[in-house]
Amino acid sequence: MTRVWLIALTAAFLSVSTGAEARKVALVIGNSDYANTSRLANPVNDIKIIAASAKQAGFDDVTIAADLSVNDFQKAMRDFRAKADGADVAMVYFAGHGIEAQGKNWLIPTDAQLKSDLDLPYEAINLDRLMESVSGAQVRMVVLDSCRNNPFGRSWRSGTRAVVNGLAGVEADDVLVIFAAAPGQTAADGTAGNSPFATSLAKRLPQPDVPVQLLGGLIRDDVLAATGGSQRPFVSASITGTPVYLVPRATPTAPAASGDRSGLEELLWKGAMAENNVRGFSAYLAEFPAGKFAGQAGDNINRLLKNPGATAVPVTMAAVEDPAPATRPSARRFTLSNVRVECVKLTGRLGLGLPDQLFLRFNTGQRFPEGKSDIYSIKKGESWAVNQSFEFDQPVSLQLREFDDIGGSDNIGTIDIGEAPGTFTRTLDGDASDYRVTYTLTVA
Repeated sequence: MTRVWLIALTAAFLSVSTGAEARKVALVIGNSDYANTSRLANPVNDIKIIAASAKQAGFDDVTIAADLSVNDFQKAMRDFRAKADGADVAMVYFAGHGIEAQGKNWLIPTDAQLKSDLDLPYEAINLDRLMESVSGAQVRMVVLDSCRNNPFGRSWRSGTRAVVNGLAGVEADDVLVIFAAAPGQTAADGTAGNSPFATSLAKRLPQPDVPVQLLGGLIRDDVLAATGGSQRPFVSASITGTPVYLVPRATPTAPAASGDRSGLEELLWKGAMAENNVRGFSAYLAEFPAGKFAGQAGDNINRLLKNPGATAVPVTMAAVEDPAPATRPSARRFTLSNVRVECVKLTGRLGLGLPDQLFLRFNTGQRFPEGKSDIYSIKKGESWAVNQSFEFDQPVSLQLREFDDIGGSDNIGTIDIGEAPGTFTRTLDGDASDYRVTYTLTVA
């Protein structure tokens, strides 16, 4: 039976503010009791610990929704969108079945039958709709513990564009998205009544002195350790570089560990460089008045005050002298090169056999070609040799995207580049196209 309720006021939780006063709001959804596919044991348990940790983290309004049909799912999102409008922080957590099909991610209500992929828009929830429910908040978080196998796709007609395992990575502006597993991988349910991912999220969410920008990395480390490296959570972040703390910061008498401070400094500097304004550089100086980039931050502030249209001079961590190089681990560099995209089958835009218009997009926000008006036009049997290498300081995912006919773009497929060096070939078959992508990854 569908159950939607607000967490009751008990001595275990802080008092809930009224809707007008609530500044941090959360919607916690767990679908376990599926009518037409396998039941999931953990979501009904996971939402309890996530809701409790959200309350502990200072969320004023936490809504638990369990075993939602498609109509109830839509209503829960619509109601939460009103709560999230104007909030400081809005977070949605979903545990249940989720699949990638037609180049999109779908969350599955408990009454879905999905006899065909054509039923998806009517019986499933497009992830984009879920992200819209947090769009009115200043800080937006979407957490997906739904990277399981596709329980419906095996019965669909031949040629259906669906993947068997996991979800696809997403690129969303101004949203922190945390997946329980990397694109194309599945998440473990665990053996202790809660999934390893939910256990870590419940632990980290109320932790003091942790910016939300570092939350995904901490969860990733926890889950990797808990699963012996078999499950790696995935983070897609495109939010402000200014640290946002869910829990009030620790007192100055109890400073964070030096390793955490080093990571925070790099995060804050990258955020300041991305914002390229006085506020961003001032935020860095307020946190690290004697930091490695303090001199450059001051220079950039002066430059911007004198000429508001000026561009900050970029400085990377490697460009700053390390006062104790022997104590710092060497950063790894991932270089993606020799990317070649071969068209096996075209989308066939408008049924006229028109060429596909392609571009690459990484979960870091980088795209190639860089300009939104720049594309690569390709026909069946042709190849696109990408004449550029790409460097990253962490493992990334890559999307091959095609412009559609209404001004947007569709994801043909996502590749989790991973950490192992070598030359690889991947097949992508989303949006009615077939492509082979070959690339070389070197790690230094």
